[in-house]
Amino acid sequence: MRLRLPEMRGLRNKELVRRRHIGKNASKSVNKKSSPNKGSRTGRAGRSQAANSETRAEALITVAFDLFAERNFASVTIKDIANAAGVNTALIYYYYDNKEGLFRATLENAIGEIFAAFETLETNVNDPPLVIDEWLRIHHAQFSTVQKFVKVCLDYKGAADSDPVIDAAIVSFYEKERRLLADAIRDGIEIGLFRKVDPVELADQISTHLDGIMVRAVIVSGYDLKAGIYGFSKIVWEILGYTPEAAFSAAE
Repeated sequence: MRLRLPEMRGLRNKELVRRRHIGKNASKSVNKKSSPNKGSRTGRAGRSQAANSETRAEALITVAFDLFAERNFASVTIKDIANAAGVNTALIYYYYDNKEGLFRATLENAIGEIFAAFETLETNVNDPPLVIDEWLRIHHAQFSTVQKFVKVCLDYKGAADSDPVIDAAIVSFYEKERRLLADAIRDGIEIGLFRKVDPVELADQISTHLDGIMVRAVIVSGYDLKAGIYGFSKIVWEILGYTPEAAFSAAE
């Protein structure tokens, strides 16, 4: 049985409360064991090193993502990434087993960035039209990340070799997008805001057309991305038989 949005938010809120309590208890436990001695300073140094390590890994992901988007998956080497990042190849292999592992990390990071803004909205709003509208806005607001994601996926799919784990990461993005949009459309139909349509089919059509708009903005010089998304949004609302009060606008 599919959980309704209010139920999903309730579960998420309970989980957040649980995590906060775990965090507090963990902090208390650490504080009881800590004392202003050499061990305490060593602990702080360890945390600092872990933070620096995470920062370095994130920097490598950023550099690699830009290179994969600028060129293509097949032609970019670990040495290319190391040179662009100003590090030696050994450091990259310290964090990632191979180029495929780093590429997968760049995709997962991009997916996280794209969905981050929406997930913040989803936890606070139970409004199907706003969910759809916000997803359209994200494609404009995060054009650079979305465009690079689409491009590297196209380049990767055009390569001779493939990796099942990378394939799964790409599929996960579109499955998450389909679920997000289909649930919003289905909820809108159930509460009488939208006319009856096939939620999954329309969700797939929205996803497909947004990809097309992203690609067109790259290959057609001077293409107005915002106007393109706005024009498409009007078609979506017409299909749903809904007139939003404050939808995505080309004039914003």
